[in-house]
Amino acid sequence: MRRPLWFTFVVALAVVGVLAAGVTDLGAQNGGPQPTSLIPPRPGPALDSPDTPTLSTTTTQSTAFSGLKAVLIVGPIDGDTGTWTRQEIANMELAATVLQAQGVAVQRFYTPNNDWNAIVAASHGAHFLLYRGHGVAWNNVPDVGGFSLKDRMISPEEIARDLALAPNAIVMLYACYAAGGGSSDTSDIGIVEARRRVEQYAAPFLARGAAGYYANWVGDAFEKFLGYLFAGRTLGGAYEAYPDFNAATVSRSVHPLYPDLAMWLDKDDWAGYWQYDNAFVGRADKTLGDLFLGAELGGMPQELNFVYSLVDKAFVAGAYAVVPKNVASGLPLTWSVGVNGSWVNVSPTTGTTPNQAFVVSPYASALANAGTYTGTIRVICQTTGESVTIDVSLDVVNRPLQRVFLPLVAMGMTTR
Repeated sequence: MRRPLWFTFVVALAVVGVLAAGVTDLGAQNGGPQPTSLIPPRPGPALDSPDTPTLSTTTTQSTAFSGLKAVLIVGPIDGDTGTWTRQEIANMELAATVLQAQGVAVQRFYTPNNDWNAIVAASHGAHFLLYRGHGVAWNNVPDVGGFSLKDRMISPEEIARDLALAPNAIVMLYACYAAGGGSSDTSDIGIVEARRRVEQYAAPFLARGAAGYYANWVGDAFEKFLGYLFAGRTLGGAYEAYPDFNAATVSRSVHPLYPDLAMWLDKDDWAGYWQYDNAFVGRADKTLGDLFLGAELGGMPQELNFVYSLVDKAFVAGAYAVVPKNVASGLPLTWSVGVNGSWVNVSPTTGTTPNQAFVVSPYASALANAGTYTGTIRVICQTTGESVTIDVSLDVVNRPLQRVFLPLVAMGMTTR
């Protein structure tokens, strides 16, 4: 856990430099919360341990994870091309190498390529979100959270509102306050304040359904955490496997807004006082396989019912749009549809979760004669071979339809 003396000296100089220069207000909005962007703590040297995973030990599941997506963001720390910024891009590329070795599709947003709208678009369905850059404080640091991008700060509210991560996403941050400590701290802030900062920084990602939040000051931490995760460790196990973890100094609790999620904070003695520099919040007992490779087709109704009046020449419901879901994880599933019943029309007959739908409607030829028609729709998951059966029925009646109907409500479907 202890750093070399030369490293402690470098950190102390970085902190003193920040304090002497003051913090920079980048584009605070009049009348709203006032953001400040703090230089992140200098990253520590890479740490090794006997069980540190290598790429050769983390590529065995590359086919299984090939459907996953990652968004990588590096903000300007000492300008777009400064030495520190370039170093953080290099540190992020260590993580990118691990992700790409697993077949994960990586999208990079390295300064000055920090357009928030583009990041938001890329975040749709992303399983990993990694950020290295300035931390952001609001209202003179009681409140913390967000990103410091090129010419713009992103608030926690914008993160919670705009990002559309895949269910159970993994988030990793290197920034002031994200792990508790910050470059402006000149003494031990204490565990209560450290927890409060981590709670705030993690909250918007957890609100978007993230299952794991890691924050660490060391340059190779993202690479190592990902290596452990892809090697099959649980989220909590990956945190504990990192060489800088110390069971004697870690503080264990839960996130107050999400009491089912563990919240662990660890610390190091930097320049003669404790700094909180390694944090985890999430589903500690789950693996990436549990979170992303689970496959269970569902989210569909058990039955669909149509009523057609020969008198009114009208339907109660003329068509249903059914949206199959993977109810076990964020893994996309390919599905196909088979039909038993000559009167049932389904289009399209193939698709992929989570957003593609198929529409069920009767053929016009079935509407000529009064009677009750039945059939089934079988939705087959091409990934697992499992299937879901939906019963369908059509009542063709020789009487007027009722003019007042209760709303039609069914899980995973809409009417048109």
